[in-house]
Parts: sequence; C-alpha cells; structure tokens
Amino acid sequence: MTSIIDDIYDVYGTLEELVLFTDAIERWEKNALDQLPEYMKLCYQALLDVYDMIDEEMAKEGKSYRVNYAKSEMKNLVKAYFEEAKWYHEGYVPSMEEYMRVALPTSGYKMVATTSLVGMGDLVTKEGFKWLSSDPLILEAASVICRLMDDMASHKVRYIND
Repeated sequence: MTSIIDDIYDVYGTLEELVLFTDAIERWEKNALDQLPEYMKLCYQALLDVYDMIDEEMAKEGKSYRVNYAKSEMKNLVKAYFEEAKWYHEGYVPSMEEYMRVALPTSGYKMVATTSLVGMGDLVTKEGFKWLSSDPLILEAASVICRLMDDMASHKVRYIND
C-alpha cells in the first residue's frame, strides 16, 4: 500500500491532485473520496479499508489506540511525500538539512516500525508506542541508514542507466 502511495506522489499525481490526496488522508474520512480523481479513489478506499479492518480487530482486544498511532505515522509519511513532490513540481532544490528533515519520514522506517507493533499482542504496551512516537535516537539512526542506503542505490541505478 505504501509503495502505491509513494508512486502516486512520485510519478502519477499533479500538484493539484496531490493537495487533494494529502488533505483526504489528513482528514481520514470516507466522504473525502468525492473530491479525489478516479485513480486515487481506489487507493484511498483501500487505505481506509485496511485500517478499518485492523481497528476492528484491535477494538475486540481493547487496543484501538494502537491504530491511532499507525494512522498518525501514515499521515506523517504522506505529508513528507507531499513536501518532496512540491519541491519537484516547483523545481526547488532543498538544502541537505531540509532534505533530511523530509527524507527521514519518507524512508518509511518509522511508519513501518509503528505499524508492525500494532498486532503484537501484549508484548507491546501503550508506553512502547509513546516511546516510538517520541523519535528515539535509535529510530532516527536507523532511518538515516535506511534513507542513505536507498538514496545511494537509486543514484547508482540512475547513473548506470544514463
């Protein structure tokens, strides 16, 4: 799902469409479907459906709060995707500091880490989610490594194909 959303931001969406898509995900409401272009509707509906299914399961266990953490990280990821798309569409080249501020969330590492904890039963506590959402140094370091490795691999592929 995240790969499809990433492709919408990187390849398919116009800036105007991405504004609508970002807003829809930020609002996280079914009626936001009406404002989206056709090709985004399927993805948005699938996103809502996946999180609704997870929420139903977590509600049975009294752990719906976990889904809120996962949604929050998905929203943060999408906001960062939008920032990168805006830079691209505007021809803006960010400073390294600006780039890293946005690139770390777009690595997806924090979103995946948070979402991975949702269904782990009693092994994970509310304090664990709070700790993860506080951006611990180990998560930032892992995100930096993940992002830079991905950037190097992407650069090599572009360089070889040019």
